[in-house]
This record gives sequence, structure tokens and C-alpha cells, in this order.
Amino acid sequence: MKILVTGASGHLGGNLVRRLLKNNQLVKVLLRPESNNEAVQNLDVEKYYGDLRNENAVLEAMRGCDRVYHCGAKISTQNGNSRFLKTLYDCNVIGTIHILRAARQYGVSRVVVTSSDSAVGYNPPDVADENSPVYPFYPFFPYGTTKVCVEHECLKAFADGLDVVIATCCAIVGPKNMLI
Repeated sequence: MKILVTGASGHLGGNLVRRLLKNNQLVKVLLRPESNNEAVQNLDVEKYYGDLRNENAVLEAMRGCDRVYHCGAKISTQNGNSRFLKTLYDCNVIGTIHILRAARQYGVSRVVVTSSDSAVGYNPPDVADENSPVYPFYPFFPYGTTKVCVEHECLKAFADGLDVVIATCCAIVGPKNMLI
């Protein structure tokens, strides 16, 4: 089985790649050439260079893969100007749409898409649980809004028969983390 990992240059994706290799999986990574790709530099992975915003690059990277872990995203806690917001949307939402389309085209068995607790939002003073309403649409936090859009795209793909899992992550800390 060959597995595509996006976002492999990041903390989560890099650790995931190392775990998959430890479990003797064949791994292919989609990397942006302008990113710091040290996380996978000396690993036995097939490297494909491209951008999630380019559907042809995603199709080429996914060719021959049976499973996908989509960890790639633009992360930001800032608001920014309209150009920045378009980049954020294009990387996160359009990039995910490209992943889902390619997975359907190639008959990928499962797509795992990482999301964020930012998609849930903040509802003080209540403690949130699985039944809590979602309040992500803050005008000052567009990243969370893009992650809500990502989750909606995944749910639509799932309803159309694609095996999609959304992994909602929060404050990931672990090996090779800059904070440790």
C-alpha cells in the first residue's frame, strides 16, 4: 500500500511520515519546493514537489496511492488583507477540494483530513462537548472559518461515497516540536 502525506514538512505530517515508515509503509509526500522540507530530507520517501492549489500537481502526486493523509494547510492566527485571506482560503479549502477530487478519481480507499479545534470556535463560559453548537465564524479569525469549510467539503464527499475521516486536532505537542 502506498500512502500520500501532504503537509509532511510540518510537525504533524513529519511525525506521521516517520510513524508510517516505522510500520513499513510506502510513503509519498507532496512538498512545496519553497517550504522548509528538513522534516523529510533524509527519509526513505518518494518526494513530489507541487502545491495543493494546483489540481494537476495534486493529481500527479496522488497517482498510484491507496490512502491519503491530508495534513497540509496554511496556518495563521492573523486576519490580514484580502490577498492574504484569498491565499488562506485557496490553500486550505481549494487544496482540500483538489485532494478529495483526486482521491475519488483514483479510487483511494481512505482519506484522512486534519482539521482544527478552530473549526469549533469558542463559546464561553460553557464546557464544550460533542453536542455543543459550533461557533467558528469570527471576523478576526479566518483560519477557523476555512477549517469549517474544509469539514463541510469532507462531509459532502463522504455523503457522495468517499471514505473520508476528519481528525480534529488541538495543541499538538510531540517529538521534533520546536516547543520541546
